Amino acid sequence: MLPLASRLDVRYWRSHAALEIYMQTSRLRTTQKPNHCEELVDACVRGRKMVPDGAIRMTSLSELSIPLRRLARKNALGESSVWLGWTDAGAMWFVTGTTSLDLSRERGRPVLQLRVYNEEGALDEALTCVQTPANSWERCA
Repeated sequence: MLPLASRLDVRYWRSHAALEIYMQTSRLRTTQKPNHCEELVDACVRGRKMVPDGAIRMTSLSELSIPLRRLARKNALGESSVWLGWTDAGAMWFVTGTTSLDLSRERGRPVLQLRVYNEEGALDEALTCVQTPANSWERCA
């Protein structure tokens, strides 16, 4: 049997590790809040240059094409999902995004699952991106 001091050390480290996991999970859960998720998706899309620098954010459904409005309404049903749209010189970009708590916890950084659609509402690309320690975004393998 371990001496009392060693047993207390083991209990301390176990409770400390559990507290760290809880705090990390709590921090990552904040990324699932719609406003925070929207900020992360915007930062990822702009950081990865998925839209031109001068592209203007569209914030209302009336600015979207009819197929994209349908997607936006459908996507609004998801708890931690957001949609973002941009326009520039007549072109339109539409992205839906959600945070993945499991992948974020696994990597210790925010992870986004994105779907990129064209103006007609057809899926162009689905990708998963992780925020780097330098606050840039890279595609997950």
